[in-house]
Amino acid sequence: MVFAKQPQKRTIKTIIRELVDRTNTDTARIRILEQQADIVKSRMESVEQNVVTQRKQTEKTVSEVSAKTEEINNRVTKLESTIRELIKEIKKLASVSNIKELESLVDMYSPLKSEFLTRDEVERLIEKKLEEAKKASAYK
Repeated sequence: MVFAKQPQKRTIKTIIRELVDRTNTDTARIRILEQQADIVKSRMESVEQNVVTQRKQTEKTVSEVSAKTEEINNRVTKLESTIRELIKEIKKLASVSNIKELESLVDMYSPLKSEFLTRDEVERLIEKKLEEAKKASAYK
């Protein structure tokens, strides 16, 4: 230490030199502290900028999610409405028993499965029966 060497006479030059050395040392320390403060300030500004950027991105994402949610809600509402309309239409449709009943009626009146006569055939049958009846009454 500088103060431990007191037996020597200190001159003004040595005292000034010591003061200049201390001042230079203190100035160097202050510069280092200023540099560190600048680094901290720069990092803080970077962090602030990142926070602002993240906030904007988060707000944008929330807005997009909100819009998509609203769109999905609208689509679900439309689907529910369409399903209700389909249910109403399905209730109007014939049931299986109604279809079976109609099927049996169609089968009963089907010309391919039933024997229907045309007008000409009926007239011929009537004429034939009348002739047979005349012949039968003539033989009696």
